Amino acid sequence: MKAILGIGVAFLLATASGSAFAQSVKSVAGTYTIASQPAFGDNPRGRLILGTDGRFVLMLARTTLPKFAAGARDKGTAEENKAVVAGSIANFGTYTIDAKDKTITLNIEASTYPNWDGSSQKRPLKVEGDLLSYTVGTPSGGGAPLNVTWKRMK
Repeated sequence: MKAILGIGVAFLLATASGSAFAQSVKSVAGTYTIASQPAFGDNPRGRLILGTDGRFVLMLARTTLPKFAAGARDKGTAEENKAVVAGSIANFGTYTIDAKDKTITLNIEASTYPNWDGSSQKRPLKVEGDLLSYTVGTPSGGGAPLNVTWKRMK
């Protein structure tokens, strides 16, 4: 009888914690387009996809990225490569939401900025209507923390 009760309690705890996780992730899950990211110019291009499964994909790019004269990604000049590296970033991994602390933690599996590979970044999170914003404490381009704002796509 104790074993059955123990299994039942374990199931209830797992279900309850999974449910709480799903609810917090569910509140922000969706596809977003970049609204503001100062490091990528006035009209950056970008998407943030926050899945209901706790996975994310992020891509940001300046609108002014140069075309490669050679017509091949691996044949860019030093100037073209530098402009692309400085003007874009992409990463993916898993994320969690802490509703109590109002934070999002990105567990980055891989990034075009390899120093972030395998890192976890806890960022203050704010959600207002269709806008989701957070602060990047240590930007990939260096400098002071910066605020990033995304707008939910409909």
